[in-house]
Amino acid sequence: MAFAQTVTVPNDGTYEINPQIKKFTLLDLGFLTNNAGAYVLQRSLQPDLPIDQSIQLKITVNKDLTGFKMATVSAGAQAPVDIFARDDRDALVEIYHYYLQELEERQVLKKQS
Repeated sequence: MAFAQTVTVPNDGTYEINPQIKKFTLLDLGFLTNNAGAYVLQRSLQPDLPIDQSIQLKITVNKDLTGFKMATVSAGAQAPVDIFARDDRDALVEIYHYYLQELEERQVLKKQS
């Protein structure tokens, strides 16, 4: 999956990279730099489970801050998970929106209307 300026999440809307994004903000929010220089954030959507056993929100921003990838993935295999179709979706979606709201407030992402 290539980096994109916008990502559409089924059942949730479209998010775009904020033009005001700053590298130090990514580091403040807990993004880590991988070997390719991209910034990666992984957050558990199931806080009662260890991070390596929970569904996670994974966001990767390319090193020049012009594109990103965003997905909810399973533990271990990192396979995509549709949190909106699960029986426990209410709790997962609430935490998911909390993380995305923080990224919007810190000018990393913008949700399109």
